[in-house]
Amino acid sequence: MNYHHFTIEECCCLREYYVKGKSYRKIEQLLGRNVSSVSRELRRNCTFYRDTPRYYPHTAQKKSDLRNSYRHRGMFRGQEVLDYIDEKLSLTWSPEQIANTPCGMKMTSFKTIYRWIDERYLRSTLKNLRRKGKTRKRLGNGGRFTTGNSIRKRDKSVYSRKEFGHWEADTVVSVQGKSKVCFATLAERKTRYYIAIKIPDRKGETMAKAIIDTLSKYPKGAVKTITWRQRQRVCLLEGDRESPAL
Repeated sequence: MNYHHFTIEECCCLREYYVKGKSYRKIEQLLGRNVSSVSRELRRNCTFYRDTPRYYPHTAQKKSDLRNSYRHRGMFRGQEVLDYIDEKLSLTWSPEQIANTPCGMKMTSFKTIYRWIDERYLRSTLKNLRRKGKTRKRLGNGGRFTTGNSIRKRDKSVYSRKEFGHWEADTVVSVQGKSKVCFATLAERKTRYYIAIKIPDRKGETMAKAIIDTLSKYPKGAVKTITWRQRQRVCLLEGDRESPAL
């Protein structure tokens, strides 16, 4: 059964009829509301002055807003659940990890955890999340990158993993976001040989220089192509848009 809340106009009319002493049945006819709805509205939102029930629209709205702010509290299943979620969020766990990791308690869904953060039922805020509450920005054209060469245009030998010298590059950054230091990583596709390079900041120029300095120490022919994550490609291609290594 669908239930529609009383509008402010209906509340004002309800007060007028109630003060005049009209019966619930008469108010039902005048407002076009079910008598049970009228009775429930007056019962839940009346105030008492010297033991006399009184109905005021603005007070009724305040009471309704207060009840709505607590309507999800029954889903908390105890303070220990809230404390557990706060503890994991402070350790930079994502709501998805918290909801899907067994913990010995009946855990809510990750969507509910996000809602609890937004509604401030938890001590943690959006700043405790890995993305700090920031939404993703669309890059390129409708989510498709238009900068540089497509990854699908790589030579077939790169996909087969039968030829040495094809590398994949990425970055590893701190989830806290307090330090600008990060690692540039390189993985050779055939041998799975892995290199991690510590760089002082996250600028594309710094990363490019660090990787070139590292790979230049290897024999000629050890580096044939480098496949970048799209995020790094956008930064690094500013220097060389036609480089075959990209």
